[in-house]
Amino acid sequence: MAIEDATVRFRHLAASMFWSRMSPHFQLHNLSKSGLAFSTKFPVKLGDKLLLKICFANGECVPLKGIVKWIKEHPDLKVFNVGVQFLPFGSHKEYNDLASLDFLRKLLPNGSRFADDAAAEQQN
Repeated sequence: MAIEDATVRFRHLAASMFWSRMSPHFQLHNLSKSGLAFSTKFPVKLGDKLLLKICFANGECVPLKGIVKWIKEHPDLKVFNVGVQFLPFGSHKEYNDLASLDFLRKLLPNGSRFADDAAAEQQN
């Protein structure tokens, strides 16, 4: 689903990048049950694990972890479109927090499932 006026900030999760700062805000293109797409001027690589911070027009933000699954470079614009798949939701430190899953569920119409609820519940 497209979300107007939402932005994404990110940083790499690699141990060597632990102290790196979050990027500036970049435009969020869409959000799905398994990931998101956004534009950035900073290069990323396939397989990079990212800490993402999605910020909405109302000022609320949600942190998520994901892995870069696709990249489309637009050299003339010096921009990269990036597709990120979310890491699993659960209580393990490398997973996305269940509170983030609850936040994302509230974005969808009633009755919709944002992520595989059974898988998330098994992670507890």
